Amino acid sequence: MSEPIVLAFDIGGTDLKAGRVTRRGDVRGFRRSPSRAREGLDALVDAVREMAEALGGPAGPAIAGVGCPGAIEPRTGTLLGLTPHLALTAGTPLAGRLAGALGMRVVADNDAHCHALAESTLGAAKGARVSMTVTVGTGVGCGIVIDDRLFRGAHGSAGEIGHLPLGSAGPVCRCGVPGCLEPWAGGSGLVARAQEAGLDAADARAVMTSLDPRAHGVRQRFVEALAQQIAAAAGVLDPEVIVIGGGVAQAGEALLGPLRRAFDAQVTDVVRTHARIVPAALGEQAGVAGAGLMAWAALAAPRSEVSPRS
Repeated sequence: MSEPIVLAFDIGGTDLKAGRVTRRGDVRGFRRSPSRAREGLDALVDAVREMAEALGGPAGPAIAGVGCPGAIEPRTGTLLGLTPHLALTAGTPLAGRLAGALGMRVVADNDAHCHALAESTLGAAKGARVSMTVTVGTGVGCGIVIDDRLFRGAHGSAGEIGHLPLGSAGPVCRCGVPGCLEPWAGGSGLVARAQEAGLDAADARAVMTSLDPRAHGVRQRFVEALAQQIAAAAGVLDPEVIVIGGGVAQAGEALLGPLRRAFDAQVTDVVRTHARIVPAALGEQAGVAGAGLMAWAALAAPRSEVSPRS
């Protein structure tokens, strides 16, 4: 008998990542395609349905896990607020629309929450009592795990460190929060600030690896803003492990070294001594693995409850 497998999707502003996930969190048949999320809900639903067909469906329970940017009410899978990087509006019944398209139950949560669940269960934060997983991609996301439980907050929006009002005097973020630092700390902001400095930067990786002297100043401001966001959250949560993932984090020590130094300068002795900043262990499949684990956990929990590990 083949091992039971569920479908899992990680929705981004540019890419849709997907795979079939075992109960242990192993990802099989990992795929990537354009998400079309910036074209609107109908286009996104079509992209997910086409991906499900390419994967061949689940081999076992008829359920799919979905991670998506934004505050998502975990019991209903409804998007509660605006998502600056997607063309989806508040009140979008994401899980419901995808369930209708796929013909199966769908559970949905914030994409950074899925990353955090995977890293705490299988990856760099495994065994930590309190961990933060920070995803640095188009924007900045964060998932929090405390005593093996994903902390969502009252409405599913816990961990939105990217939009903390920390006093940026720079460009205004589309989230609407005055002083939000994401235009400096996110990948799209990094590219925009580099272009404003006169650099021919196609993406965040180009900025992080550029030898142009102008890129150094842009990177320094980026790292300071990111460290400020992480330090503010760490001062509240007192984490053992802070995992750094996402596309920009692929720069490795070119990012992590300066980030650790900037972080240390903004936290108390206790946090500085005991919190470790480490690279994510699961790479680009983390969101898919986490969404799959969330689906498996939902199967084990009553429909009216949020699973202890999802």
